[in-house]
Amino acid sequence: MAAEQLKYRLLLQVSEDSVDKLNTALNNARSALAAFGPENVDVEIVVYGAGVQTLKYYAPIPIADKVKEVTTEGVRIIVSENSMRRAKLRPADMLEQVRYVPSGIVELVEKQTLGWSYVRP
Repeated sequence: MAAEQLKYRLLLQVSEDSVDKLNTALNNARSALAAFGPENVDVEIVVYGAGVQTLKYYAPIPIADKVKEVTTEGVRIIVSENSMRRAKLRPADMLEQVRYVPSGIVELVEKQTLGWSYVRP
């Protein structure tokens, strides 16, 4: 019987209205996929607070394209509905590849409790 393959789980945080921070998180996600192989790692980027501004549908083209690419590669980009409400944003305002959770902070805590590795780029 073959040994079970270890599945890595990476949790990245973006909470600033900064294209550079989002780009760093997207690059980190891609690096993890390349290093471990997409079948061996789950990667989730949790975006909350002012970070939700970086994922609006009119994000700069290079960022919008990169978001589309990494989500196609298996990275999940999760946006806080609480932060969206505070910023007066709706799902129609956001890039279509993102998913939603009620609270970004709760998502981070729950995933870390389940053993996910947490990185704040």
